[in-house]
Amino acid sequence: MFCRSNPVNLCKLLCINCANRCKKESLLFLFLFLIIFSIQKISRYTFEGFHQPLLCVDTNIPAVTPPPADGLIMTPNLRPNRWTPFNVTSSNDTVNRRIFFHETSGRNQLSLQQCCAVESAAKHNPDRPVQLFIRPFRDGCPGNGLSSSLPSALFHNPPWLDVLSHYPNVAAILLNEDHYFSGTPLQDWYRAGQWLKSQHEVAHLSDYIRILTLYKGGGLYLDTDILTLKPYKGDVFRNCLVYGSSRFEVFSNGVMHLERGHWLSAEIVRLLAAEYDPEAYAYHGPALVSEVMSRVCGVVAGNSKTNQCEDVKLLSDRFFYPIEAPFSDAIFNENENKTDVNTLSKIRKAYGLHLWNSLAYVHEPVRIDSNQIFSILARQHCPQTVSRASDFQS
Repeated sequence: MFCRSNPVNLCKLLCINCANRCKKESLLFLFLFLIIFSIQKISRYTFEGFHQPLLCVDTNIPAVTPPPADGLIMTPNLRPNRWTPFNVTSSNDTVNRRIFFHETSGRNQLSLQQCCAVESAAKHNPDRPVQLFIRPFRDGCPGNGLSSSLPSALFHNPPWLDVLSHYPNVAAILLNEDHYFSGTPLQDWYRAGQWLKSQHEVAHLSDYIRILTLYKGGGLYLDTDILTLKPYKGDVFRNCLVYGSSRFEVFSNGVMHLERGHWLSAEIVRLLAAEYDPEAYAYHGPALVSEVMSRVCGVVAGNSKTNQCEDVKLLSDRFFYPIEAPFSDAIFNENENKTDVNTLSKIRKAYGLHLWNSLAYVHEPVRIDSNQIFSILARQHCPQTVSRASDFQS
């Protein structure tokens, strides 16, 4: 009777029931969507590689849960889970004056030449903080970091870390990459992960992260194949770029000092965030630095006197690149027990020497007791490394 006598009310009732059902189904659909989205996001962060749920030290040591910090200060004879957290911006005494290096291969190791480079910087500049940023080990590490039956898994004591621990001004930092990029203009580039698929992955990460470190905290960046020969004192090493060759055509990004907040690091970071080419090897490094200096400061290739930016000094190649790449084999040749005196004299006028580690495949192997120019210099500028030479992997 109700249906026949009140057809309008019946329709209203049916509409209300339908609306309630649709509302419930919509909420259920939204709930399921959020769950699926969260799973995909976690999966992407975990398995595509840009987010590290754990920091790997090496194949024997359990992984470390990353702190809400930029990294952990690596300390010999101390378990990794007790290493001290580190933040770039928390140490005001390091701003602008620090010397820093980045090792981005993901091996969590230094070669003899790399260790020598870091030691020489610390030895000649005892009044300046020296920071070595290490990318976490990338080839996997044990379990969840809770336990291990291996005695060797208690501590991380590679020879390079033992050497550098002799210098109180050195800090080796296991980098928490995701936190380091988080909140910066390069966060989206890092998390997109396109660089992980590039054949130039290590080089591109190196180009991006060195500029990011200058942007975040300032200081003097050195490549891990720059052997320091003299202290970096005086205003000449403040806010400076260095030419990579005697032709004065392209600036190197292997040696740069910029104070925190400098416009040049901000501009380079802006361009790196705006455009990324996974196929271009050098564009994000020397080519980009040179392009900005040309566009903003009017620098003409081959003529350092055209620089119109008074807050950026241009240093000639003789400061750090006295030996150019085509002649770098002279640094490692023995020449039948005769040292190349002329080359050695030219090098000793410089403040640092680029060892061209990228060309190691064409150089003679290092023989630390030989008359190779590198070996002669190493015995003087990185004695602790030399004393442990036999402990380094060839």
